[in-house]
Amino acid sequence: MTVNCIRCHQKLEDYLFTGLKFVPEGAGHGIVMLECPKCGHLEFLSRTSPLLVELQARPTFSGDGD
Repeated sequence: MTVNCIRCHQKLEDYLFTGLKFVPEGAGHGIVMLECPKCGHLEFLSRTSPLLVELQARPTFSGDGD
């Protein structure tokens, strides 16, 4: 199964973990972001979405704010 951008149909190959929380107190599943490299369209999915099986997690480097 391939995952494509819903706007331009570019094949997507990776995703990013986000720090977004839509439920108070951090309950619920984490959120991941798919970004189309061609048109820049963003989609947000649950970390447990079956669409992520075919995609690679993109490494993110973030500090602790210091």
